[in-house]
Amino acid sequence: MTLLERIREAAEGFEGVLGVSVKHLGTGESASLNGDEPFPTASVFKVPVIVALYGMVDAGTASLDEKTVLREGNKVPGSGILKELSPGLEIALRDLVTLMMIVSDNTATDLVTQRVGLENVNSTLRRLGLERTRVVADCRDILFDLIDLDDLPEEEKTLAMFEERAHVTTLGGSWSLGVDENDVTTPNEMLRLLEMIVGGEAASRESCDAILDTMRRCQTGGYRIGKYLPREKVEIAHKTGSIPGVRNDASVVTLLDSGERYILACFTKEATDGYAAEEAIARGSKGVYAHFTSKRGG
Repeated sequence: MTLLERIREAAEGFEGVLGVSVKHLGTGESASLNGDEPFPTASVFKVPVIVALYGMVDAGTASLDEKTVLREGNKVPGSGILKELSPGLEIALRDLVTLMMIVSDNTATDLVTQRVGLENVNSTLRRLGLERTRVVADCRDILFDLIDLDDLPEEEKTLAMFEERAHVTTLGGSWSLGVDENDVTTPNEMLRLLEMIVGGEAASRESCDAILDTMRRCQTGGYRIGKYLPREKVEIAHKTGSIPGVRNDASVVTLLDSGERYILACFTKEATDGYAAEEAIARGSKGVYAHFTSKRGG
């Protein structure tokens, strides 16, 4: 069975669109399913944000030691812990980045995104040759569109307002689940970004190593790329993303016994069931792992 056949097998019966792109960094063997199809990134947009931030650190225009004071108005709904903490907390930029990547903290993400700037994120993507990946909305934008309050003045998009409205509305939104006005990427482009991080091309070698180290500590999405892999035999550096109908996982997988690496970017959209979307990713990942390890009898 070819690598692509294993991926297609994982997509059988999935009610939604699955996009997968994979490449072995030693042999160069690769495959993609809907690799050039645009998908909403959900929280995977945090990968371009961290790359742009470290580019600023390399250039000396930002420092990870910078401090930010958490204010009530900074708090963003959804995943994370900062929204639960007391206003007035002083937190370093490096800690915001850690929270953004390992627990997908939305408040931390928006504070980092504000520091970096959406224009800078997108100019970084273009400089790296990624023409179809874009970041045009932060977490607050996406979440308030999901409850049909995108037109609310920014100062009224509070945590309390979201929690009140979320109890009485069905998550949907006007643009946050689509690809026209949303944060989007393609599996092939996200794969390329991961490859540039591994290769030390997305930022300096030191910064790329720091990005990978942070991604290795990701605590979300355990039922996706890593679900069926033998955790004692692999190391996974990844970032996940989830909104209704969308489950994503972008990963660098290292085989610990041999040191071989492959990169795997998995995206879904229009899924009728979130569990089924995660399962399609997990099955695809299992097939990819089996393909690469069977080639050497491992």
